[in-house]
Amino acid sequence: MFSKFLSTKIHPYADKNLIEASFAKASWAKHRSAFNSVKKFEVEKGIKCNWPLSLNNVCEYTSWALTVAKLKPSTVKSYLSSLKIIHELANVSYVGIHPIVNSMIKGAENLSQYEKTTGNRRKVMTLSLMKIIGHQIAKSDWCDDSKLTIWGACTTAFFGALRFGEILPKKSFEFCPEETLLWKDVKFRKDGSIIIHVKIDKVNNKNGSFVDLFEFTNKNCCAVRTLFQLKQRKENQDKPVFQFENGKNLCSAHLNNVLSGLLQPVIGESASQITGHSFRAGLPSAMANNPNLANDNEIKSWGRWSSDSYKIYTRLKLKQKRALFEKIVKVLDA
Repeated sequence: MFSKFLSTKIHPYADKNLIEASFAKASWAKHRSAFNSVKKFEVEKGIKCNWPLSLNNVCEYTSWALTVAKLKPSTVKSYLSSLKIIHELANVSYVGIHPIVNSMIKGAENLSQYEKTTGNRRKVMTLSLMKIIGHQIAKSDWCDDSKLTIWGACTTAFFGALRFGEILPKKSFEFCPEETLLWKDVKFRKDGSIIIHVKIDKVNNKNGSFVDLFEFTNKNCCAVRTLFQLKQRKENQDKPVFQFENGKNLCSAHLNNVLSGLLQPVIGESASQITGHSFRAGLPSAMANNPNLANDNEIKSWGRWSSDSYKIYTRLKLKQKRALFEKIVKVLDA
């Protein structure tokens, strides 16, 4: 059907063999699939599309392809590009991928992303859950070193909006100095705050990023206090911050298992939905739920969705971060 269509549409003076040779077999296969998809659309909708396809035809086809045929947005984009080439070969004008069509595809991409996000059913870490974790650790029969190490990783990830992979080694008895949070990456300031150098992040900033931690006073959930206690016990500039006394590293998989074991007796099966990404989303989510206390730019700033270089990490920046943390304290107390 596709070949017959082209043979009647290609310019009569054009050499069809040369035109066919100008495309790879895979490209012809894609163009044929796009054409056949339109024909299937005509059959299912009981309509006949005229060539060139009108904007109405393209909009209806796009909607059908995304919602009825359940084609991926990327596939629909590819098919629409093929339809453009088919029109060109047929020597007729084409409306192209109109802004309206682009909007539908973008909407499908957003919905697809949302489904992926909600499909894994991750829970967001909250201060209430942090208190449960702290209580469960405190009443465990672990040694003080294990309690401090695990609690330190949890509080640092929570208040720094960090992924476990940004601060923990990947293996129990090996670590990569260029990726793991080492003690030399943790600076204790005179004002009681801490700045840590996250050497690897998903925004591909070659310099990494810098995260501030402030004292969370009057709460038994303070990253600064816990890191200070760890520092007093076992600081070694070239060793991982979250390493047990026996030399074994706390890694992401281990911590996820520990958290599930701590929370399962209290919150049941939903404990399996708590992972490192839960900590990453904790404070930004709390801030987003209180728009009267924090705006979008502040949320992005705390979550490092736009990273800053250490060279521009000025005193003014520190003051702004501290002021923002005071808002976070109000959010957590709300």
